[in-house]
Amino acid sequence: MTVSNDLIERLSTETGLRMIDRARLGRRRALAHISRVCVTVTIDGKTTHEELFDETPTLGDIVDRVGPEAFIVSISMKRKSLRERIRLALLAA
Repeated sequence: MTVSNDLIERLSTETGLRMIDRARLGRRRALAHISRVCVTVTIDGKTTHEELFDETPTLGDIVDRVGPEAFIVSISMKRKSLRERIRLALLAA
């Protein structure tokens, strides 16, 4: 009994796609551990300040922290410093 090349290619493709999805999920988890969400806000339209969140905030979370009169300028991901990551790892151990 022989296995057709079409079946081998299809199984190989399906396995590759599953591995890519698992790798993508792992990268997202790793980035979540080493990054923070940085929300830049302004109240007067001239000066800005950053608010850092450990998890992705909802609009309600942002309003609770900065108030309803603030405007969101940008939202980005910032990496935690290596010193901070080491400190957190030591605290977790």
